[in-house]
Amino acid sequence: MSWPAQKDRRRDKRRREMLWAASDVFTALDFNQANMQAIADSAGVTKATLYAHFGDKEQLYRAVIDYWLEELPEPKLPCQARGGLRACLERVARELLQQSEQPASHALTHIALRSNRIPQKRWRQRYLPYQNYLEKALSQSARCSDHGQAATQFLLLAVGSIDCSNLMAVSEPRLAAAVELFVQAYA
Repeated sequence: MSWPAQKDRRRDKRRREMLWAASDVFTALDFNQANMQAIADSAGVTKATLYAHFGDKEQLYRAVIDYWLEELPEPKLPCQARGGLRACLERVARELLQQSEQPASHALTHIALRSNRIPQKRWRQRYLPYQNYLEKALSQSARCSDHGQAATQFLLLAVGSIDCSNLMAVSEPRLAAAVELFVQAYA
């Protein structure tokens, strides 16, 4: 491996370590109480290093959120909604449950619970693949006139909030109840 490539890998590793340390501090304290010195101490770097990489606390916070959102696996949803409404809803429910079990999801949820500063638009983007898939599935139901609204309603039942204002634990019973309610309403 070339020297520049090794240097890039070390820099990426150091950045990741700083983001993890910042995640821990933002989770333990919240955005307002956290400070760059505490984050630098947790990361084992100087405050100057932290500022050189991220500029300020707000930019570091956004970088933490972006990092964890990017760490979430892409949902494994087929391009076409097939198999009937129940099968499509169950597929989304399984994916939501699997995503909720990911370390990145845990990190995001803990940070959001401690500090209500998650950029709403960025947070909602994590649900767009589910929204789009559900809209396709619901478009095949004659009983559904507003596919977008119905898809959003299913997600709200399933996860509690798509804008991180009312976070709830995703669970199998919760998801099963959401599927059953929607099948009764739209199938």
